[in-house]
Amino acid sequence: MRIAISYPPIINSHGQKAMISQNRNVQYFKTPTYLLPVVQAQAATWLAEKGHDVYWDDGNAQLKTLREWQNDLISFNPDVVLFESTTPVMHFYWELTRTLKTVIPEVIIIFSGYHSLRKPEETLDNSAADAVVLSSHIDFVMVRLCGYISEHQLDWRETCDTEGLLIRLPDNTCRFTAKARLTEDLSLSPVINRDLVRWRDYARENGNFLQIPGTYATSVIRDCTYGKCTFCRYNGPGTAVSVMPVSKSLDEYEFLINQLRVREIFDDSGVWYHGSTARQFAEGIISRGLHKRKCYFGCNTRFEYMDEETIRILAAANWRFILIGLEAADEETLTRLNKGYTLERLECCLEWFKKYGIHTHLTTMVGYYWQTEAQVKELVRTVRRYLFKGLIRTMQATICTPLDFTPYHNECIEQGVLCTDNYDHHDMSRIIVKTPAPHTVYYRAIATLYRSAFHPRFVLRQLLFLFSCRKRDWQFVFLYGLRAVRRVRNHLFNLTRGVT
Repeated sequence: MRIAISYPPIINSHGQKAMISQNRNVQYFKTPTYLLPVVQAQAATWLAEKGHDVYWDDGNAQLKTLREWQNDLISFNPDVVLFESTTPVMHFYWELTRTLKTVIPEVIIIFSGYHSLRKPEETLDNSAADAVVLSSHIDFVMVRLCGYISEHQLDWRETCDTEGLLIRLPDNTCRFTAKARLTEDLSLSPVINRDLVRWRDYARENGNFLQIPGTYATSVIRDCTYGKCTFCRYNGPGTAVSVMPVSKSLDEYEFLINQLRVREIFDDSGVWYHGSTARQFAEGIISRGLHKRKCYFGCNTRFEYMDEETIRILAAANWRFILIGLEAADEETLTRLNKGYTLERLECCLEWFKKYGIHTHLTTMVGYYWQTEAQVKELVRTVRRYLFKGLIRTMQATICTPLDFTPYHNECIEQGVLCTDNYDHHDMSRIIVKTPAPHTVYYRAIATLYRSAFHPRFVLRQLLFLFSCRKRDWQFVFLYGLRAVRRVRNHLFNLTRGVT
């Protein structure tokens, strides 16, 4: 079968591209960050290994216009097209499916992604799609489904029993197959065929890479070992935790470094290994000598998931980058978001990362429907203090937009605080909930946080890091800094247009 795994370029009225692949939340950017969609890349790899003709079709990373993307897809004439859905682009996708059906009438269109997973009937009711994947294990479901379709082309809709699907029947009704498997054996899914998915398209335009070419590792965790944050997609029906064996991930790192000459590897698992498993991985990097190959490593983690000994071993393994979330600086908000930690130990954790030379990137959000102006100001004070003390090296601030029918999204609906029910407005470029303070308070907070990058105290702190004589600190100031200015300006434009 001919199978396309597709990301059409979606551009708004400001000339910004919708960043969809592997993003927690969709944003439109003029200066994009191209993220390799890891699970879809594993699906492409596995389908190709099964003998299917796979077309990797990321119109964003491949710098195509929408017309070029559509013409190329039509020329490929796929039997199956897989899309990844998320709330802000659902209207676009629904209309696109109808267009594709007029030019490729026999194509089977399949939706994956968290929006369709949680609203599958809505997706089929409003589009010309043929099926929805009700699992985050897209690779496993697609391999089973496409194998079945190949052997049962005439009656697959009525007879397919692959778990985790909603299928459109010939009479336009729908049927659910068996309930999706919450966990899978990740040792079975192949590591990514980098040539197939054109990995170099994603190797440079990414703020997580200090050295290039960089790449994302095949994620070792699906979806998140915590999985309770109310705003996060990794919380709710259809999500659980599956874990890749350490040895398999180490084999991939060795290949990426020795064969592809990758200079930075980031694992974008919702939350990476922790505890003894994290130490086992780092010790594996050291025992294989990969820490001496001038390649940096990074991952996502949570506060209180790593103790000082784990951080020390990671640093010895040439870990450079840790991405960690601080969604608020007040206990009320942390409790309502179900973050599972308190504020008292945060600074200790950040001190450990600083002590061992690991660059910490902090992600934070504003705009919760209960968030007061005082709580916003406390968050700004806290993050700026961390920046000026050198406890974090970089940060990003976004609007907490409820989407994909997460628990927070459902709560906003139940509380009647949503200002709009138009999915197009869920793109994180505006606050769409009623708040105690004027919306401009939250936009200005984001602007203040990003402008901290130009504050003399922040600049001085970066210069003081140069006395450590670590290569990464010099690279950060003189290489990454130039790239970061573009991204700061990009974020300011995208997230603070509501300031009056």
